[in-house]
Amino acid sequence: MGVAPTILLRDDAALRVFDTGQGRLPVVFQHGLGGDAAQVAQNFPDGPSYRRLTVECRAQGGSGAGSKRPFSIAMFADDVLAAADAAGLDRFVAGGISMGAAIALQLAVRHPDRVAGLVLVRPAWAFEAAPQNMRPYVEVAELIRSRPLSQARDIFAASATAARFRTEAPDNLASLLGFFARENAPVFAEVMQAIAEDGPG
Repeated sequence: MGVAPTILLRDDAALRVFDTGQGRLPVVFQHGLGGDAAQVAQNFPDGPSYRRLTVECRAQGGSGAGSKRPFSIAMFADDVLAAADAAGLDRFVAGGISMGAAIALQLAVRHPDRVAGLVLVRPAWAFEAAPQNMRPYVEVAELIRSRPLSQARDIFAASATAARFRTEAPDNLASLLGFFARENAPVFAEVMQAIAEDGPG
C-alpha cells in the first residue's frame, strides 16, 4: 500500500489506521468483513481531491482483537469515530464495502452532525439484524469454533452452502474457505459470528 499505518489504542486493542491523500474532502472508508486496508485501496483508490482514512477493524488486517466483548458493528463504528477524532476530522463522508457500509450507516444514524454523506458499496445489511445473506458466515464461524480447522474446512467444502456458491459465486466461496486458513481463525470466527448476527443500527 505504500503508506505506513499509525496505531490507535482502543481499550487493549491496537488498531492500524491508514490516512492517505491530501485533498480537502475527508472520506472515512471501511473494509468488508475479513478485509483490510488493501481491500479499500483496490475498491476506493487514492485521488487528488480527497483524504481517505481507513481503520483495520478488530481482529482484521493487522489489528489486534483486544479483550473487549461482544464484537459489534457499533463497537467498530466507535473505533472508527475515535480514529476520525484523532485525525482531526470533524465532518466527513462515511463509506465502506459490505460490513464497512454497515459501519458507515451506524455512524450516520448515531452521529448525523459528523457525517456529510454516504458511499455504500455492496451493503450486506439494509435494515435488519442477521440478514439471510450473512448465514454462510455464521455457518463457517460455528464450524471453526467447534471443530479442528482442517476438519471444519472439509465439512464446509462438502456442504450445500459451498455447493451453491461453487456455481453461483465462486469468488465468495474462495473467500469463505480462506477464513479457515487465517492465523487468527478462532478469534476471527468470534468476530465473524457476532458481526454476521448484528445489524447496521
